[in-house]
Amino acid sequence: MHRTATRFGLIVTVALLAAAKVAAQQAPSAASPHLQPNAGGEAAAVKRVVDGIMEPYLAQEQRTLPRGPTWRRSPDLGAIVAGFTARHRYFFPYGKATDAGAPFTPDTLVEIGSCTKTFTTTLFALAVNRSEIVQDAPAQKYMPRGYTLRAQQLTPLELADFTSGMPDDPTDLPRLLERRSIDYYTVKDFLTWASSYEPTTQLPAPYKYSNAGIGLLSYLVATATGKTWEDQVNSEILQPLGMADTTLRPTPEQQKRLAQGHNRAGQHAPRWPVFAWYAAGGLRSTAQDMLSFGEAGLGHKEVNDKPVSAELIAAMQLAQKPIFTMPNGNKQAMAWVNNMGGGNPNLHPVIMKNGGTAGFGTGIATNPTKDAAIFIGMNQPGAQPIAKGVEILRRLP
Repeated sequence: MHRTATRFGLIVTVALLAAAKVAAQQAPSAASPHLQPNAGGEAAAVKRVVDGIMEPYLAQEQRTLPRGPTWRRSPDLGAIVAGFTARHRYFFPYGKATDAGAPFTPDTLVEIGSCTKTFTTTLFALAVNRSEIVQDAPAQKYMPRGYTLRAQQLTPLELADFTSGMPDDPTDLPRLLERRSIDYYTVKDFLTWASSYEPTTQLPAPYKYSNAGIGLLSYLVATATGKTWEDQVNSEILQPLGMADTTLRPTPEQQKRLAQGHNRAGQHAPRWPVFAWYAAGGLRSTAQDMLSFGEAGLGHKEVNDKPVSAELIAAMQLAQKPIFTMPNGNKQAMAWVNNMGGGNPNLHPVIMKNGGTAGFGTGIATNPTKDAAIFIGMNQPGAQPIAKGVEILRRLP
């Protein structure tokens, strides 16, 4: 199905443009990369690219954001850059993971925010390929029992590619972040609100990013498959790929490895609650695990010494497949965006997704032409590290 968006509000794209204009001061690196012993000369080349981009970027004391207040660097800002290229993994830690000075490691957990959406659209693509759900059928067909959509024309695909017209978050949320957790704003509250949603334009609507839309999609997939989102994400993605540290609810041991997040003003941020629409942004993960996800997305038949099924690879690639072209020339897929390099024929497409919570900024991206993947996790949002991830992928040898 081909559709062209008539308006565009993607935060990632704004951040890419803003980040490109920032004049940053070079600073010495506190990073010591964790390199594979057999990486050879490639390791030094990768380190030069990553340090050359990340060091000045992380040294900035403040920047003006496209929206909202000025971003101010936390004194405890830290990041982990994980890269995969030529069958080797590299990990480059910067700054601090906690205020006590603990360093970032490949096994430090961060809140990956909206990168979670790519797991949800992978599950959706699996269900599509298995003929468990029809992407252009009325979404009502897959609504949980007892709920009737006012938007009878709405389809699952419109939720997956952000053309449902649905707002970013439910409009009846409590004001305080802590009161928005699933313990207070329940699944029933969310599905009741979603059922009452009525588009203001004909569907498919112009592009509009929506956490709520992906959250609703997860409940449709659960109904179609007869399995909860948590059960599916574990059995279909995390276990097959050996991603033991990717979770909605960290264990006590994993909580000890959680980085401390900071808000845009550089102060401590609260832990991100588990919302009723958690499938849009609830996962915690590590650089090690996210590289595994990236490698599978590149089509690798083996990850972490475990075979990857052709079925999972096909689903991930369906989720990444462009559906319509946006005004800036990038192509929207199922939550993923194909960054086309501004139409420059010398730049390979990069498939990317950003994420952000109250205390973290993250991004995952792959360059299929180079068979390369990258994940960046930072313990402060507003920095939009996906812009740097795309830049690194394009500069890698």
